[in-house]
Amino acid sequence: MKPRALKPGDRIAVVSPASPFSREAFEKGVGELRTLGYVPVYHDSVFDRALGGMTSGPAELRAAAFVRAWSDPSIAALIAVRGGHGSVH
Repeated sequence: MKPRALKPGDRIAVVSPASPFSREAFEKGVGELRTLGYVPVYHDSVFDRALGGMTSGPAELRAAAFVRAWSDPSIAALIAVRGGHGSVH
């Protein structure tokens, strides 16, 4: 199956399955999504930190955010803030 093409106004879930990031870089990224006509959606848990700042929150929290976004029928796409070692958890 091939997903439908995104269109302006579509909601894109932004999740953080791995490493933390700067708030400034995050705001630039979601700003670019808005410029392209999309509606970025994210939970404040993307800004959490765990393992001494090595991951964006505990594995259970990151996984739950991913599953919640994946299961939401109002979400047209899912994008990760960044990848990294924490993604395999």
